[in-house]
Amino acid sequence: MSEVHRGGVIGVIIGIMVSMLIGLIVINALIGSVNQSGWSAQANETWASLQSNIWVAYSLLVIIPIIVGAVIIMRYINVGI
Repeated sequence: MSEVHRGGVIGVIIGIMVSMLIGLIVINALIGSVNQSGWSAQANETWASLQSNIWVAYSLLVIIPIIVGAVIIMRYINVGI
């Protein structure tokens, strides 16, 4: 594959990573901005469960493209995959 195509693929992978970083910052800000004062015990428990589920889902959305991107980059630089 030519150098132009390699650079394009790596650029796309870097763009995805930057988008994920921005998503991480936004999710963290949104979760941190919730005021829980006056909530019932059940509401606090539900909110804690929801936060946990949000982070698990986001982690999976981040890990999968990182692995796929690493494999693609390694193929393009001919590391033997």
